[in-house]
Amino acid sequence: MPSKKQLFYSLLCFCALVLFGFYIALHGVRPNRSLSANGVEPASSITASKPTGPLTYVRKFLNVVSDIAQVTDTRPDKCASCFKNDFNFIINQDACASYDLVELLVLIVTAPKDGAGRQAIRETWGTLCTKERHIACVFVLGAVDDSQVMTKVKSESSKHSDIVQLDFRESYGNLTYKTMSGFRWSRDYCSKARFIMKVDGDMYLNLELLPVLLLAVPSGKFLGGNCWGEQSPHRSKSSKWYVSFQSYPHKNFPPICSGTAYVISSDFLHGLMDVSRNLPYFHLEDVFIGMAAKSLGIRPVSLKGFSNLRAPFKPCSYRNEVMTSHYIDPVVLRRFWKISRQCPLKNHSPRQLFVPKYI
Repeated sequence: MPSKKQLFYSLLCFCALVLFGFYIALHGVRPNRSLSANGVEPASSITASKPTGPLTYVRKFLNVVSDIAQVTDTRPDKCASCFKNDFNFIINQDACASYDLVELLVLIVTAPKDGAGRQAIRETWGTLCTKERHIACVFVLGAVDDSQVMTKVKSESSKHSDIVQLDFRESYGNLTYKTMSGFRWSRDYCSKARFIMKVDGDMYLNLELLPVLLLAVPSGKFLGGNCWGEQSPHRSKSSKWYVSFQSYPHKNFPPICSGTAYVISSDFLHGLMDVSRNLPYFHLEDVFIGMAAKSLGIRPVSLKGFSNLRAPFKPCSYRNEVMTSHYIDPVVLRRFWKISRQCPLKNHSPRQLFVPKYI
């Protein structure tokens, strides 16, 4: 029979667990990936208001306590060569082979079925991906079971020679594999690239300004984009960004850059490929990159003009100020591109564009 002292400590631990669960239920309710630096959520994530009375918080509290109580084996922070970045190539276009110099390699992650989105990029900001500008662009895809889609991707690749496809299953949960596979391809097939950028397929990207900005980036390991400091994981199971205590037991994530668009130096790429081998898989890709940056002792740099939201459209701003803009579908991208071309391009110096904020 337990002693009074043992019963006291058991009760004390239970009370601490209850208080911690209640705190998380009240405060750990905001997604990280969709937040801008000032905490504003994109309009597309706003849903109809839900009840927020006492019962709602009690339910959240009970769910969190249940999650904590069920945790028996949490994800370790490090491991010994446990991250496997060895998926096979289905399509491997050597898109950098004809380049003498690559100042910027852009890895665009898209779904196999999104051929329309890839074509819109090729006809807009992708037109600036040329040997003369020393910019190379490659689309990175996973695999799907639909044979018709896979056949279309193969035909599209034969026509444009800008697709790299690997044999992992295409899904949001595999985005970390997708991104790291793209970085592996960069290391192995485009090692001449000075900077490498990962960008989502629904982005506007300013490839007139970005190469100028990169001229001012200090040498060494660099990670920059729309970045922010430590924030708490989202513990609500209804969220796209849900993180269980088992997969991440800590209070806060490390500083990260939005996975919508960020740029790394070749030095950072080599460090990333080295330390990532000893990082257990984590499904939120931007957090995984943040973990690697922390392991490397690198502070992310928030860059002027990078946004993980849709920047308000002003034609001259999109040509001379905006670096990235999110939630841009193919129709909107073509329209924004055509209208913004009517504004004259200003003569910017690297120092005017590189306005870093170290996180």
